Amino acid sequence: MTVTESPPLSTCTVRIERRGGRGEAGAQALERRLRETRGVHDVDVSFRIGSARITYDDSVTSEETLRQAVRDRDVSIQDDPDAPPDEVTSRSELRREAVFVGLTLVGMLTGLATGWLEGPSLLTWGGYGVAYVFGGWYGLKGAIETLRHRAVDIDLLMIVAALGALSIGAPFEGAMLLFLFSLSNTLQHYAIGRSRRAIKSLVEMRPDAAQILRDGEEVTVPIDEVAVGDVFVVRPGDKIPLDGIVTSGEGTADQASLTGESVPVPKEPGDEVFGGTINESGSLEIEVTRQAHESAISRLIHMVERAQSEKAPTQRLIDRLEQPYVLGVFALTIAAIAIPLALGSDFTSTFYRAMTLMVAASPCAVIISTPAAVLSAIASGGRQGVLFKGGEHVETAAEIDAVAFDKTGTLTQGNTQLTDVLVRDGATDETLTDQELLSLAAAVQARSEHHLARATVAAAKDRSLDVPDAVRFQSVAGKGVNADVEARTIHIGNPSYFETVLGDVAVDGLEPALDRLQTLEVEGKRASLSLENTTATSQY
Repeated sequence: MTVTESPPLSTCTVRIERRGGRGEAGAQALERRLRETRGVHDVDVSFRIGSARITYDDSVTSEETLRQAVRDRDVSIQDDPDAPPDEVTSRSELRREAVFVGLTLVGMLTGLATGWLEGPSLLTWGGYGVAYVFGGWYGLKGAIETLRHRAVDIDLLMIVAALGALSIGAPFEGAMLLFLFSLSNTLQHYAIGRSRRAIKSLVEMRPDAAQILRDGEEVTVPIDEVAVGDVFVVRPGDKIPLDGIVTSGEGTADQASLTGESVPVPKEPGDEVFGGTINESGSLEIEVTRQAHESAISRLIHMVERAQSEKAPTQRLIDRLEQPYVLGVFALTIAAIAIPLALGSDFTSTFYRAMTLMVAASPCAVIISTPAAVLSAIASGGRQGVLFKGGEHVETAAEIDAVAFDKTGTLTQGNTQLTDVLVRDGATDETLTDQELLSLAAAVQARSEHHLARATVAAAKDRSLDVPDAVRFQSVAGKGVNADVEARTIHIGNPSYFETVLGDVAVDGLEPALDRLQTLEVEGKRASLSLENTTATSQY
C-alpha cells in the first residue's frame, strides 16, 4: 500500500476593500475565481469584514499570484506597497459615509416636518429627495455591482423596497429604511476600522531595527534582516525587537502587552525574552532564536488577523441564505400582486399591500448587525488583553458558565500595594517597630524604579512616616538594592540577591526569614527581605 502525504499548506490573509456596498455576491464571485486557481484549497472572502483568507499549497502557487488574482477582480488590496495609506483612506471614506448619513437624516426629518405642518410641497419632496439620494447612494452602487455578477443581495432589496414605499405614497418609510441601512453600514465600517487599528497597534509594539553586535561594535540593522544567532543589545527603556535568549546582563522585562503579566519579569543569562516587550532595567545582550516573521508578536498579529477574517456561524448562515431570501421576497411580492389581480382585485390596493410586504420583509438589522457585533467584540477583547481566535469563539463565549484560570498574575489590577510589614522576633538588640522598618525600607527604595519600591515609598507616604536620607545607593537589576541609612547598611531584595551580593557571608536569621518569605509568596504576594548589616530583620 502506498501512503501519500498531504502537501504542506500555507494560509494568507489579504485585507481588501470594495466601496459601494456590502453585498456578498461579489465576494462569492471572487471566492469562485480564487478556488479555480491551481493550488488553492480553501477560500473565505468577505467584503463586510474586508478580508480574503486563502489556504494554498505554496509548492504550486504563491501569495503574490493570489494577490494578483484579487487585483484582477478590481478589488483594492489595502496592504499593497502601492496602495494609498489605509488609515488615511479609510478615515476619509468613513467621514464621507457619515456625512451621507447626516444628510439622509436631515432630508428625512425635513420632509416629515414640512409634511406634518403642511408646508411647501417642494420642500417636503426636496427633503425626501435628499434622503433617497444620499441614503441609497452606496446601496445602489452595491446593487449594480451585484447584478453585474448575475446575482441579487440585500442592497438590491433595500433599494427596491424604498422605491416601493415611495410609489405607494409612503416616502418617510422608504427614507427611514435607507437611513437605517446607511447608518448600519457606516457603523460597520467604523467597527472594521477599529479592528484594523488594533492590529496596527500590535505591529507598532515591535521596533523597526535592532542594535546588532558585530566585531565588538553595535550596528543598526532592520529586524527583517536579522538572522538567528545574531546578538543584539537593549538598554533600560528599550523595546526588545526580537525573540531570543539572554546571554549577558541582568534586568527586568515588562511583558504585560504580550503575556498579561502585571509585574515585570526578572531576566538573567539563559532566560527567554520576547519581541515587543519592554526592557525596564539593566542592559542585556540577547541572542536571536527566531526571525521577525516567526516571533511571538508576529504570531499574535497573525492570530488577530485570522480571528477577524473568520466568520461566525451566524454570519456564514446569513451569507448562505442571503440570496435565496432576497429572491424569495421578490417572488412573494410578485405573487402578492399577480394572484389578487388574477382574482379581480383592485390594482392600487393590491400594489400597496405588496409593497408593504416587501418593506416589512427587509431584514437590514439582522444582515448588518452580525459582522459589526463580532468585529466589535474581537476589537474590544483585544484592548482588554483578551484574544478571540475567531467569530465562532465569540458566539461560544455567550454560553460559558464558569472560567478556570491557572495563573494569578493575570487576574490583578496591575497596581502593586504594600500589604504586610513583619519584623522577625529577636532580629536586633533594639526593638524595631513595623513603622521604623517601613521608614528604613522607604529610604532605600526611594532611589529605585522597581514597582515594589514604588509601592513601599507610597505606603510610607500614606502613613506620614519620617523617611531618612539614604546614601551610597546600589542596585542589582531584578534582584535587590542596598544603601546606607543612618550609619547602617540596609539590604533589600529576593533570595537570589543575597546569594549574589553577600555570597558566603553568614547572615543571622536568614533561613527562618526565607521560610517566612516563601509562605507570603504562596499566598500570592511578592515578598522582599530586608537585612540590616548582616542580620535578617524582616519581610514586607
